[in-house]
Amino acid sequence: MATVARDFGRHEGRGAHSGENSLRDNKISRRRKTAPRQVERFTMATTILTAEGATRRTETTAKATYAPLVVLALAQIGTSSDSAAMNLATASLVGTLGATLDDIQMATTLFSLIAGAFMIAGGLIGVTIGLRRTLAIGLSLAALGEITAALSPAIFSFTWGGRVVTGLGVCLVTPSVLGLVAALYQGRQRAIAFGTIAGAAALSTLSPLILGIVMDSSGFRLTFAIMAAYFVVVLCCARLIPRTPASGGHTHFDVAGTVVAALGMGLVLFGVAHLSDWGIASPQKLCPFTLCGLPPTLPAIVVGLVLLGLLVPTERRAQRRGNPLIPRAFVTSPSVRAGLSAVALPFFYMGAVGILATPYLQLVTGFTALQTGMLSLLSGIPMFLLATFLPKLAPHLSSRLIIRVGFIAIACACGLMALGVQQHGVTTALFGGMALGGFGVGAVNSQSNNAVACAVTRKEAEQSGGIQGAARSIGLALGTALAGTFLLLTMAGGFAAQVASAGIDQSYVAPAAETASTLMSDSAFSDEARTWRADAAQVDKLVDVKASAQADAMRLSFGALGLLMAAGLLTTRHLVETAAPRAKQDKAKARRPR
Repeated sequence: MATVARDFGRHEGRGAHSGENSLRDNKISRRRKTAPRQVERFTMATTILTAEGATRRTETTAKATYAPLVVLALAQIGTSSDSAAMNLATASLVGTLGATLDDIQMATTLFSLIAGAFMIAGGLIGVTIGLRRTLAIGLSLAALGEITAALSPAIFSFTWGGRVVTGLGVCLVTPSVLGLVAALYQGRQRAIAFGTIAGAAALSTLSPLILGIVMDSSGFRLTFAIMAAYFVVVLCCARLIPRTPASGGHTHFDVAGTVVAALGMGLVLFGVAHLSDWGIASPQKLCPFTLCGLPPTLPAIVVGLVLLGLLVPTERRAQRRGNPLIPRAFVTSPSVRAGLSAVALPFFYMGAVGILATPYLQLVTGFTALQTGMLSLLSGIPMFLLATFLPKLAPHLSSRLIIRVGFIAIACACGLMALGVQQHGVTTALFGGMALGGFGVGAVNSQSNNAVACAVTRKEAEQSGGIQGAARSIGLALGTALAGTFLLLTMAGGFAAQVASAGIDQSYVAPAAETASTLMSDSAFSDEARTWRADAAQVDKLVDVKASAQADAMRLSFGALGLLMAAGLLTTRHLVETAAPRAKQDKAKARRPR
């Protein structure tokens, strides 16, 4: 009552304005009464919209069959086979377009840089405009790039037209494939789907056998034309993929984060890719220019790392706007970091083995390209079998245990391959190691993608395709560059250490040191030594020292690779467990009618 009296006194003292104030108070009172109703209506509408969105998403997931998975697997095979076609095209490009080895290396490096730098942006594009639409755009660009490469009149248009456009297409295809798996499938279906995609990547190891025959008989033009037709066929089949509902919230594209990430990752990959041929602390012969007396490799890596450091505050601002290029969970969550490590390390291993084993078999032991391609089946077949069928046949097995066993198998495979390297050739232990490595990679790949997707929200899982694709590209590039650099450095150092105690004439030491970091067969190095007018005794000593240095460097490289793969076990502690519980399976079996 006292409160009412005070209010009444205040109204009375306001004189002529009391009527206006009373009218205003009545309006405020009516607004206060109707506000709860408006909030209630808004809440009900929001709930209905959310429920409808969830229903649409559930219906999409429930209707998803394995027909879209076939299309996604075909797209994955296409992107992997494109790299195989480029690796086989060296001789044809040299003979048809007059390309040099530097030109071909530029085409290969440029493609890798684009794939690594823009892959994360492809994931954000997918959740912004739709994953199926992004996949279609990526397949269209890939087909356009392949046909441009097939029709190129010069190596310049082949590189800056064909390879650049194809690389941009791959940056959209790979994130869309992984994102669509996370969007269309759940639970055990998702584990099987991710395993199928990993198996498709392993199955692409067979493509060099088919593409090699076309390349040898008809050249690079028909080969890349076939790849263009392949992508067109997959594009037509993309209609089988259902539309996925919008993940929400991405109204503005994170341009700043995309630019900073692309520049940073591009510079890092550029520097790492040229460590072996341009040098680290002192410039090598192939180094095109220097910066203050240093090769540009280390400065590029340092500047790239600084830019990636600036990406942290950039993404914090983007996170507040709701459209980050890299969601916060991918940086702060130990489970996500462990999953990404499991994605990257097998590709690091494959890149390292590709730069170590393949050149040694061809240049030192005399294996032909076809024989080397046949040996790839030793790792490709078990990789395909485990990645594809392990999630389906053993869904109850611990995913964390499978990944750990895979890392152990890869580490043991490196040890076997190190034992299989001999001074003048290889033994069957090398081939056994390649097969065991295929089992290990297949086991890890069967679980790693699903481990990342299950560690984040659904929206982040759909966007994770770009980040997982970038982890693949970075792992492959780092494995190739670091293993190659380690091999060359240890080979040159070992040769210098052994030549001093081998009783070799000093007049031959300098020219021999120039070829110390090059893999060569005994006969090729013997012919090289004779051009220095060395006598037979000196030639034999030089050949023995060269062969011993090469073999020791290969063993050390495989050993270091094995230690790194064993260290990968340390990253598995925080992995998300994705195995299907046995209890649920037993209940399901009990409910089945007999």
